[in-house]
Amino acid sequence: HAQKRLAERNIELNDQQMKMMSEKVNEAKQKGITDSLVLFNHAAFVVNTNNDTIVTALDLQEANSKIFTNINGTILLNE
Repeated sequence: HAQKRLAERNIELNDQQMKMMSEKVNEAKQKGITDSLVLFNHAAFVVNTNNDTIVTALDLQEANSKIFTNINGTILLNE
């Protein structure tokens, strides 16, 4: 689902970005966060930390007009 969403929206993450997101999502999980908003300079992701699943992926243009609900933590990542 996530790969399809990334492809549909022309969002690319390199290996370093994926590793950084994975590490921070694991940190968030350890702090009790179950659904996190992960923000990069170019994209936003809603990630379920319990099953390490990207629920939603948006490029930043799309994300600017959205309200994110059902999250209990945010991770800001600069590339």
